[in-house]
Amino acid sequence: MKLFAKILAGTCMVLSAQTLLAAPPKLMIVPDKTWCIEKGYVIETERNGKVRQREDYDKALVDPDFKNVQLAISQIMAERNFPVISGESQSETDDEDEMLDEAFEGAETGSGVQTNAYDELLKRNKPDITLKIGWNINNAGSIYSADYRIEAIDTYSNKSVAPIAGQTGEMRRTVPLSVALKQTAKNNMDDFCQKLQTYFDDIHANGREIRLDVRIIDNGSGTTMNQEFEGQELSEIIYNWVSDNTVNHQFSQRSGGRNMARYDQVRIPLNGSDGRPQDASRWVKGLQDKLKSLGLVAENASTGLGAARIYIGEK
Repeated sequence: MKLFAKILAGTCMVLSAQTLLAAPPKLMIVPDKTWCIEKGYVIETERNGKVRQREDYDKALVDPDFKNVQLAISQIMAERNFPVISGESQSETDDEDEMLDEAFEGAETGSGVQTNAYDELLKRNKPDITLKIGWNINNAGSIYSADYRIEAIDTYSNKSVAPIAGQTGEMRRTVPLSVALKQTAKNNMDDFCQKLQTYFDDIHANGREIRLDVRIIDNGSGTTMNQEFEGQELSEIIYNWVSDNTVNHQFSQRSGGRNMARYDQVRIPLNGSDGRPQDASRWVKGLQDKLKSLGLVAENASTGLGAARIYIGEK
């Protein structure tokens, strides 16, 4: 009986692991930037003399054509057991590295760290993968065709997972665009969905990819990455903590200096030690606690899902 119980328990563990790997990623659908620009759904901002265009999702997400196409793609994904999260009306992120530098400058002056609307959208919905879709209409009298594109983006690493593109072929103008796209896109979706699932299985096995930035605020305290605490330089303490808290010690140090350290390709477990799902902010709290134990002031200034940020020092 005991042997049977052990075999049964082992079988359940294997089945649970297989079920975990088989779990599909959560998706969110938004229009891509090219489509938004063509439709005039953009917001222009100027920063440091540079004009930027960001998607105006307040307008784009309520566009009737987009809503119909979004529904059609959602139905295709649902048929393949991929859950789709409904996005909210928000605007997208600017260039991350430049925003980091500007946010850091704000932290030094005490103005605080700002997040953007797209980050807030992602933090609320927490999709694993964002599908960015767009299309162009080719009119020819009473018929039309449409070129469409769909790109799957890892919401945490911002890396492209799987792009697809195609054309509907000629359709009578009485055929709704959403119907034409749904009929055509179905032919490409099996391979597309397989790529999504394979990618997500890898995340389950090898961790979710994020990045980490650690900065020391220049406030006259004299703290640097070369300063020793408990017999180790601060840079080494941070490096070792990252190594100890990544899946199979997978990460890459992008750059470093007296006042900063940046890490890319940081693979973190999907769940924390408490079994709860974690994003970059929740994961890096452990580093924040470690730095505080050394007597340092450390602020968790993470934004978005995949950008972990720690500021060391008083503002």
